This record gives sequence, C-alpha cells and structure tokens, in this order.
Amino acid sequence: MLTQSFTYQLASIVEDAIGPAARLFEQRFGLDVRALRVLRLIDDQPDITFTSLAGQTKFDRGATSRIVWQLIKAGLIRREIDAHDARQFHLRVTAKGRRLRHDADPLSLELEALILSALSETEREQFRAMLGKLTAWLSGQFADELAQRYPEALAEKQRGAVKETPPLPRRRRQMKGASHAEPPAGAEPGDDEGR
Repeated sequence: MLTQSFTYQLASIVEDAIGPAARLFEQRFGLDVRALRVLRLIDDQPDITFTSLAGQTKFDRGATSRIVWQLIKAGLIRREIDAHDARQFHLRVTAKGRRLRHDADPLSLELEALILSALSETEREQFRAMLGKLTAWLSGQFADELAQRYPEALAEKQRGAVKETPPLPRRRRQMKGASHAEPPAGAEPGDDEGR
C-alpha cells in the first residue's frame, strides 16, 4: 500500500512536525522555520554566496531568494558585493540576526527532543545513524544510480538547472566594491550572482 511507503511516511512526519513548529516560530520570532534555516546556514558560514546557500537550503532558487530578501529587509542579514567580482555577493548575519538565532535555537532543540521522545535512547541513536547513512547515499551514489535506471529523471533536473544568468543592469555594475546596495525593484538576490 503506497500510503505506507517510506517516502510517504517521511513526508507525513515532516508535515506533522513542521506545521505546529512553524506556527510557534512565527508567533515567537516573526519568522517561519524555512527562514530560520536560511539564517542558521548563513550564520554558520559567514560570507557564503547565494549560489552555495541555494544549494544547501534544498529549496528552489526563487524561494531561497525571497527568504534572503526577507532577512535583509528585517535587518537580520546583510549582503556585501565582492570587491573583485561585482556579480558575486556574500551574506553575513547581523548582530540582530545572531540574537534572534540565539533565542530560537533552544526552542528548536526542545521541539526536536519532543518529537524524538517516542523513541528510546538506543532507538534515537540507531535512527540518527540510519538517517546519516541515507543522507550520505542520497547526496552521493543515489544520483548516479537514479540516472542509470531512469535517465529522464536526471535530464529534467539538468534542464531546470541550465538557466541563463540575466545581464546586470548598468547601474549595478558601477557599484563594484559597495558594501550593501538595495536591488532594483523586482530584482532578487540570485539575479546578480554569477553561476
């Protein structure tokens, strides 16, 4: 029965766990769990580029871009244009962003402990080990195996990844070395970064 499949059960666990958590984080901190994930990734990797961040979030580039702008507008992160390449920019958490993360992290740990409280300590250790093994497989050999068995799955992913970078507006090119610049209306963080 497909409703008992592994991927269905994982999706259900995610929905059941993240839904209530998302409301809690929004009420207490004004950010949803996805924005907090992005804030944490940037804080853990100061000067991360948008391209690297987008790959790590597991969201599509558009969603990551919107979250980055949300965090910039809230004063939680800042972007700095690369001094050597105006097409690149780096992201850093501000003191305000670091304080928010510091306040939010204990709640994350409490919720995770509550979710895993149905398991014994031994089961939790085994579960984490199995998750680690699956994560390594999915981020490694799985793509090769998938491509061999289902070439159309990889072809679709490659078609989506081959997007041309739009040319930079003239006024953006003149900002080389600027520490922070507000984008033109309608622009998104990923629009001006080289791939």
